[in-house]
Amino acid sequence: MNNHTFKKNYIAIVQGILDKKHNVINAPIARKENSIIERCVREDGDIAITEYYVIKEFNNMSLLYISLQTGRTHQIRVHMKHIGHTIIGDSLYGTNSKLINRQALHSCKVSFIHPLTKEHMNIEANLPNDILNLMQNR
Repeated sequence: MNNHTFKKNYIAIVQGILDKKHNVINAPIARKENSIIERCVREDGDIAITEYYVIKEFNNMSLLYISLQTGRTHQIRVHMKHIGHTIIGDSLYGTNSKLINRQALHSCKVSFIHPLTKEHMNIEANLPNDILNLMQNR
C-alpha cells in the first residue's frame, strides 16, 4: 500500500451525520497503552491516512465510501472514532447495535498489479445482505 500499487476501498455505515462530506483524515495510529488489540490516534504513532466520501445520509447514520492510503491495523475504525463517528456495530471502538450483528464495514474493492502477469487487477464484492438490510431499515 505504501507504494500505491495495492489499493483497498470500503463501504461503511457510521453513527451520525458528518459535517464534512469529503475529508482526508491524516492522524497517526499506535497501539493503545496496556492493550494488545486496541489502537488509538497518538502523535508517536505510525502515519495513517484515510479518505472518505459521504454517499448517503439516513436515520442519524451516514453511508461512506472509504479509500485507504495506508494500511494500519483497525485504521478505519480508529479514524472514525477519532472524528466522533464510530462504525455501526463496532463493539471495540463504539457500541454493539441491534440493527446489525457486526461492524457495518465492507471491503468492496481491491486493486493491485498482479505480481506475475503485471496485469492491473480490480476485484469488487457486492454489499452483503446485512448491510443492505441496515440501509433499507432506516
